[in-house]
Amino acid sequence: MKKLITMALAAVGVVAAGAASSACLLIIFDEPTMPKSMLK
Repeated sequence: MKKLITMALAAVGVVAAGAASSACLLIIFDEPTMPKSMLK
């Protein structure tokens, strides 16, 4: 029983880590450009 719970928690951890890393890549590559009027 403990082995099943451990495997389930490990699977959730792997999915969460994958989702976090892909979200981080989206944030890095999807930065909006600032209008030149705001830079002045």
